[in-house]
Amino acid sequence: NGGFPQYYPDNSGYRHAITYNDNAMIQALEILREMAEQKGNFSIMNSSLIPAAKQAVARGIDCILRTQYVQNGTLTAWCAQHDEKTLL
Repeated sequence: NGGFPQYYPDNSGYRHAITYNDNAMIQALEILREMAEQKGNFSIMNSSLIPAAKQAVARGIDCILRTQYVQNGTLTAWCAQHDEKTLL
């Protein structure tokens, strides 16, 4: 679904949830974007991985947009964690 947990594969507590606090989600997307653009140390990465990295970034951005909280019809904020299945 494009969401990244705080820890993987640790399913204890909320560690399996899509995590915005602690920058877990954003840092995962930043690394994937660097991979997709072959920046820095990723310049020597196997180019066959680029399409998957690009797709992961696109799905991550979509997940961010789908998890934004709507209050009275207005997009407002995000929770610290969201369920990885329901996005609630």
